[in-house]
Amino acid sequence: MQELPKQTWGDAGNRTPVYFAHANAYPPSSYSPIISALAEQQQVISYLQRPLWQPAPAPATLHNWQQLADDVIRFFDQNQMKNVVTVGHSLGSVTAFMAARKRPDLIKALVMIEPVALPGLFCWMTRLLPSLVKSRVHIIDKALNRPNQFDSLQSAFDFHRNTRAFKRLSDDSLWHYIRAGFQPCAQGFCLTYPREWEARVYGTATAYRHHLLRSQLPVLAMRGGHTTTIDEKFWHRWQQNPNHRLVDFPDAGHLLPLEDPQGVLAEVLPFVEQHQQ
Repeated sequence: MQELPKQTWGDAGNRTPVYFAHANAYPPSSYSPIISALAEQQQVISYLQRPLWQPAPAPATLHNWQQLADDVIRFFDQNQMKNVVTVGHSLGSVTAFMAARKRPDLIKALVMIEPVALPGLFCWMTRLLPSLVKSRVHIIDKALNRPNQFDSLQSAFDFHRNTRAFKRLSDDSLWHYIRAGFQPCAQGFCLTYPREWEARVYGTATAYRHHLLRSQLPVLAMRGGHTTTIDEKFWHRWQQNPNHRLVDFPDAGHLLPLEDPQGVLAEVLPFVEQHQQ
């Protein structure tokens, strides 16, 4: 069976590695400040999701997020990882949670930064009426139409510097994303994470959030005040789970770990240290 690709940071040492799970369209190195800080204490391992495989499979092979969670399980088994503290952003945190539900022996504590917690009705609609959802849902249409090549990394930076999605990022944080998110190609620099794959992931969203309400897995969850992925009603219900601690970042959006890496680390590092014991 094919060995799944990964990136590692830090020395293996005697401590169990931390697993870092990246978001849809954001390769692991986009999070360099957070990963570097974690790697000072223990090795950090990140599995590269399907769109980053070489060669990448066709987007049409993805039908639901459980497939991505099963990839995580396979990755853990291949690397003989168990009882691992995990830090994930967006889709990465969701697939880690889904993997932990199916295989509780793999993950012993989880940080969920801006998890995509969509209503079950939306997820159901993506199955029943995929063409309608594709044309009506802004995030899917935006992914399919985003510029996917630039003459230089500087031109990619200049373009993204003036977009609303990245307005809260510092220049340093944006450069981390640009260097991770674009790679040399015949046209100059092209998206590392194909936009067709980004849209396919959005279009195969899978209902899972009801499981968060009664999960016994220790979870630290973070939400930006300008989030588009966790509605207020569900966030309030989720706060009733005594096994989970939920933290608000009022001035941040969905790209919270890129917008405020130091604020995120102030919450993440103590949580990781507590559960690494």
